[in-house]
Amino acid sequence: MAMQGTLLDFIIGWLMIPWRILQEAYWLYCPPEAHDEGEHISTPADSANGTIDQRELRHWIHLSQRWWDPEGDFALLRGFNTCRIPMIVKTYRDLIAGEDATMVDGALPLTGARIIDVGCGAGFVAEPLAEYGADVTAVDMVPEIIEVARTHWTDLHGDAKGPEYLCASVETLAQQREGQFDMLLCLEVLDHVGNMPEFLRHCCKFVRPGGCAIFTTFNQTVAAGLLGIIGAEHILRIVPMHTHHLYRFIKPAVVTNILAEEGFRTLKVSGCFPVNPLARRPKWMDIPYTGVTYALVAVKNESSPSVMK
Repeated sequence: MAMQGTLLDFIIGWLMIPWRILQEAYWLYCPPEAHDEGEHISTPADSANGTIDQRELRHWIHLSQRWWDPEGDFALLRGFNTCRIPMIVKTYRDLIAGEDATMVDGALPLTGARIIDVGCGAGFVAEPLAEYGADVTAVDMVPEIIEVARTHWTDLHGDAKGPEYLCASVETLAQQREGQFDMLLCLEVLDHVGNMPEFLRHCCKFVRPGGCAIFTTFNQTVAAGLLGIIGAEHILRIVPMHTHHLYRFIKPAVVTNILAEEGFRTLKVSGCFPVNPLARRPKWMDIPYTGVTYALVAVKNESSPSVMK
């Protein structure tokens, strides 16, 4: 089994379960944002930080140096690539490449694809997409994490062209890059932002008419709370404590409705589940059940207003 920590860590984690359940249930009805009195952390995105949550910012800065540790806190997140990357490639070929699909076969299946990865972290998805030939813009709100991503690419690939890593808010960048991308990726991000509906609306601006978007996140269900919070953080300890909160989880219908308002049509919602759940880096597969995590694929209507720059 791939659990981490000392015996004392596990004992404390298990003893905290009743309190955590009560806390998450209370926060469903009384979200704590209004009571955040922690230190304000300045970022290059501060000029327009309406969707940046300071509590989340402090959490990710604290974890910034652990992203690429093979056995570290983010091994589980990296494991998502076993189903995320094939899904991204297939979506591009089915929805974007169209009649030119044969042109993207082979070792560089995303050649010519213009992709923006919002909330990219240290590049778990952006790197393999760039290696597959895509023109990737990768955005995150934490400067320390962006620096880790840039360093990791350089260490592996030297001066070879890689993702364009940017530390910026979606509010600012959406004004500068409106309608420039074939595909938007927002993976495991929506439950970590300060104003999810506003964040999602800004993300939609990146996509050109006829382009597509993929969102992945936790569903707001009891099953997601038990597996994603109690199981992963307290019992198995394979996710850093307090990374997730049930009140931030989002039902697919909420995302679908906002996307519809922004001129998108949802094509598919599918679930994701580990083949070997006790492994430190499990392999994941798509499943019909969306009660824990889900991936939502949507296409932007050709008539949607957007500016190609």
